[in-house]
Amino acid sequence: MATVPSPSLFQRFKIAKPKVTVSKDPQDALRIGILGAANIAPNALINPAKSMKSINVVSVAARDHNKAKDYATAHGIPSTHASYDALISDPSIDCIYNPLPNGLHYEWTKKALEAGKHVLLEKPAASNAAQTREMFELAKSKNLVLLEAFHYRFHPASIFFKDLIQKHLVEGHQLQKVESIMSFGSIFPKDDIRFNFKLAGGVLMDCGGYNVNSIRYFSGLEVEKVDTAVPKIISEEIDGRMEATLQLVGGVPAKLTASLTNPWFSLQTWREIMPRVIVETDAKIFTFGMFVMPGAYHYFTVKDKATGSTENLPKVYNEGYSTYRYQLEAFVKAVKNGGGDEKSIPGWVSGGDSVANMTVLDSIYTAAGMKVRE
Repeated sequence: MATVPSPSLFQRFKIAKPKVTVSKDPQDALRIGILGAANIAPNALINPAKSMKSINVVSVAARDHNKAKDYATAHGIPSTHASYDALISDPSIDCIYNPLPNGLHYEWTKKALEAGKHVLLEKPAASNAAQTREMFELAKSKNLVLLEAFHYRFHPASIFFKDLIQKHLVEGHQLQKVESIMSFGSIFPKDDIRFNFKLAGGVLMDCGGYNVNSIRYFSGLEVEKVDTAVPKIISEEIDGRMEATLQLVGGVPAKLTASLTNPWFSLQTWREIMPRVIVETDAKIFTFGMFVMPGAYHYFTVKDKATGSTENLPKVYNEGYSTYRYQLEAFVKAVKNGGGDEKSIPGWVSGGDSVANMTVLDSIYTAAGMKVRE
């Protein structure tokens, strides 16, 4: 049987930004509203939803209603609400997408859950582990779906790499080390919300969340201890760079590097510029390059430690959808099935998973001698 070639890079970008919206299922399509005129929403929700019959972006709310109207016009959203509260309390809306600044996740996700809405929540889930735990307990008590949007996990490439590692370990090989790097040059101004303590900012709350999550997800192990945490402080209690060493269950060492402030004319910057996860066992070294956005591009290498040879594995794009499209499909499936089969959805981020991830972030800040986000 002939194999269908993966879509090209150009085709994948076209697929990620469809120009035409498919007809929605009039009886069954979920109705979702957006909190805030966020820059991430077109890629994370609006464009993926255009090609899905099962979900419809129906409204957006912003603190400035005129801004919401302009945003709705620009992105083909049929209606607006004058406030976040008005959007959340609208009985015709089934779900809420919350891409607000980190420090607002807790307040507005709780309000959405209390109003009976399912929530697709941008990462990090909240400002700290206690808030995260409270939100997921509330969602469970109301039988609602709450998903922290670690979108990379839902892409077929991530699922393939996870299965590759776990199969290797099941065969009897010993995990020896895990490393995650997500480090970029200085691309945001110092007054960006990512660097605002009152909004739960800091690079660990941005890139670092992916680092910790990818270490835990691909290894299949939880973090038992934070050994070291070395921040680069760019303003009071705000880290522009964070390096940390961890111990996973069984004493397996792990390391993360997260940065948004590397100088562009630095050799270190270019050595770290490609986000990647490296998993080393007694026999092989597995690398997943560009793990955070594998729908755009990625690579897999497997180095045999005995021979020193390195194999490049085929890339996995399947239909060519973006990570966000695969994530949205998973979210819709979970909502439509009442959350009962979430564990059967490849890549699913459970409430316990989100709490565990945030607990590690809190522990890294504490080990660095910094304040846990509030």
